Amino acid sequence: MKYWCSTIGQLSTPFREKFGVPRQSLMMTEARGVLKLNPDPNYPAALRHLEQFSHIWLVFVFHKNLDKPWHPLIETPRLDAQERMGVFATRSPHRPNPIGMSALKLDRIDFAAKDGIEIHLSGVDILDGTPVIDIKPYLPFADRIEEANSGWIQSTIQRYPVSFNAESLALIEQVASSEQAGIKELIEQMLAFDPRPTSQKKAAPLTSPSSQGMKFAFRILNLDVRWQIIDGSIHVIEVLRLEG
Repeated sequence: MKYWCSTIGQLSTPFREKFGVPRQSLMMTEARGVLKLNPDPNYPAALRHLEQFSHIWLVFVFHKNLDKPWHPLIETPRLDAQERMGVFATRSPHRPNPIGMSALKLDRIDFAAKDGIEIHLSGVDILDGTPVIDIKPYLPFADRIEEANSGWIQSTIQRYPVSFNAESLALIEQVASSEQAGIKELIEQMLAFDPRPTSQKKAAPLTSPSSQGMKFAFRILNLDVRWQIIDGSIHVIEVLRLEG
């Protein structure tokens, strides 16, 4: 049996590519996004009292996976996974139905925004341009289960030191003052978790001599952030402003 649903809006986030996107929501407090709702005369009433909640659930579509096949067993981004896991035991976007959900902090609702209501969120872990299909309030008494365990996911995620060279820091501070507050903190949060794909992390752990001197880059907003592994830490060596 098949069902049909329509989107209620689209999410704008700093994450223009998969590389560097947080593995879970609320991991990066400076990862902010805006849900732009479709024009609909019923939405102001539908949102009534939502601003009383500190957090919400966002239900969305993994729109980059619509035409990709799914597999019952997958490689997970967790380094503590010793084997491929069943897709239903993970939060992988490669699912029979490409639907995701994230618990996010609700910062504010702008009912007067041009061309549609805007819901401002933080702690996002979702690609820019993602279509959203539903909003639900987060209820601590119901959604937080004190006796719950983490299944096969046992270890915490390692964080690494992050530093910047003077030129990169100057450009980032310029962007922070004129366009995007908190951008330095967001880049630090992204890099501290080592955003490389799992295959690269396993082949060349960040603290391993084999990884020393390796260079990588990712895009965040309109910036190209280039970084290098040095002595078991991450050092930003260049930041470029991209056009468009």
